[in-house]
Amino acid sequence: MTTPAVWSDAWTRATAAAQADGTRVLDQAAQNPDVPTGPFWVMETTSGTSDRAGAGDPVNVEDGTIWLHLMVPRGTGSLPALTSRKAMSNAFRAATRLPEGLAYHEHSFDPPDLNQTGNRIRFSLGIDYQYQDILT
Repeated sequence: MTTPAVWSDAWTRATAAAQADGTRVLDQAAQNPDVPTGPFWVMETTSGTSDRAGAGDPVNVEDGTIWLHLMVPRGTGSLPALTSRKAMSNAFRAATRLPEGLAYHEHSFDPPDLNQTGNRIRFSLGIDYQYQDILT
């Protein structure tokens, strides 16, 4: 499970980057009755590992990935989507004022599946992170 501090920081950064690009980030766990007709982002997180730094150590180390999926209507074209995805990536690469113990690392770009059904194409961005905090 992703730590709330990681989710909050990623959500804030992603929302600001999306707004600067004229889009929105939707929370998959929220009710979204007004899904945009144009491009929008969906954010999810995965934590691959979360454990103590060492036996008896009070520091917990969590490694995971922030996934941001840009959903674009079919026919929009790849270049605008790639441009938006790059801007979102840059928002995390240039991250300042991170919560103590949080660091963003490698980024991966998942290509769209042009054979998927539906009226949207997905362009995904994965941002690896590490978060260390003191267990209480």
